Order: sequence, then C-alpha cells, then structure tokens
Amino acid sequence: MSQSELKIVIFDMDGLLVDTERVYRDGWEYAAKDHGVQLPAEMFQGWVGKGYHETTEELVRLTNDRELVMAIRKTREEYFYQELAEGRVPPKPYAKEALQAAKKNYTVGLATSTIAKRARDVLAGLDFLQYIDYPVFGDDVERLKPAPDLYLEVLQRAGFTADAGIAVEDSIPGSQAAENAGLKVLMVPDSNFELDVQAVPAGVIQRGKDLQIVLDYLKRH
Repeated sequence: MSQSELKIVIFDMDGLLVDTERVYRDGWEYAAKDHGVQLPAEMFQGWVGKGYHETTEELVRLTNDRELVMAIRKTREEYFYQELAEGRVPPKPYAKEALQAAKKNYTVGLATSTIAKRARDVLAGLDFLQYIDYPVFGDDVERLKPAPDLYLEVLQRAGFTADAGIAVEDSIPGSQAAENAGLKVLMVPDSNFELDVQAVPAGVIQRGKDLQIVLDYLKRH
C-alpha cells in the first residue's frame, strides 16, 4: 500500500493505546474475591479483546447467578475508575507518538469494544481524543469483535473502503475483526497476556513489541 493509497489508520484502544487490559484483569480478580467467587485464571486470557455481553454471559454460565454477576461487574467498574482517578491506567509505549504520526497525514479512526462513556473517560484523561477523527464504541454497533462491525462502522463514517486503511490491534479477536472487515493489520500483542501464535489471522502483516511499528510503517508508506 503506497502513501497515496493509505487514507485511514484505525486503532484499537484497550491493551494497545492504553494499559487497560491489565487493570481489567486485576479488577475482575479483586471483584470476584470481594464477592466470594473463585474465577479460573485462564478465563481472563480468553477475555482479551472481548466485550461486555460475552464476558457477562460467560460469568453467568460459571456462577448460574446473574444478580451476582452484575454485582461483581459493579465492583470491578468501581475498581477501574479508582485506578483511573489515581493515574494507574497509563498509555502504552509510543501510543501518543503513533496517534500524532497518523493524525499528521491520515484520517484516524478508533474501533473499541468498550462502551462510549468509559472509553471517552480513558481517552480524555490521556488527552488522546484530539487525535481521533472517527471514534466508534461498543455501544455503537450490534456485534463486537471478532465480528467486523466496529471497523466497518469506522470506514462507513469516514467514507473509505477497507483497501484505503490499516488497522492496529493487540488481540486475536480484534485482529480477526479487522481482517473480517477487509483490513490489513499491524499487531502489537499486549505483553500482559500470552499470544497464541497459531491463532494469529493471515491479515496480520506485521507484529511488533510496541507501537514503534506504526511509526516505522507510516514512514515507509
């Protein structure tokens, strides 16, 4: 893809731009313990990149108690906002630089499964919203990742086709969503979790340890 063809760069948020997945995991552990529930550690690995409904239904199947699950979610949300207020939800390395580099020459989109209120609170706290032209949140679409809806909605709002864009993701479900939307993917796996290399979609054209790969990619294109 040449520079003249590339028009839009679409970022995920959790675990890519912001170190939220770690805080979500710690929050689940804290909340479950607070409510006397033992959650399998491997469950959190499978939740990376997934949204509200999937995690809720998995907890309901595990506990067979929807009321308890909603109480656990409430406690986890309180935990997260306390961490956010105390500055313990930091940006990922090169996140600001990658956003700035993309904004300089391209349209910038956001495709996150996180609901709008929480995502905006996180992004506003880091002053990242100014770099994003078309943010799309989990409550803007019917289906979340790995379905392509979030990415397709960004492309529709921006007025571009998938061949004019590149997605930047940290998770398998997120990369699958971008691939399902027809996008090529730069992947920066969240270092807090193990990556199943066998499950990496074919649409991932490059993997890197941090968002420096976005800066390098944009320089080449």
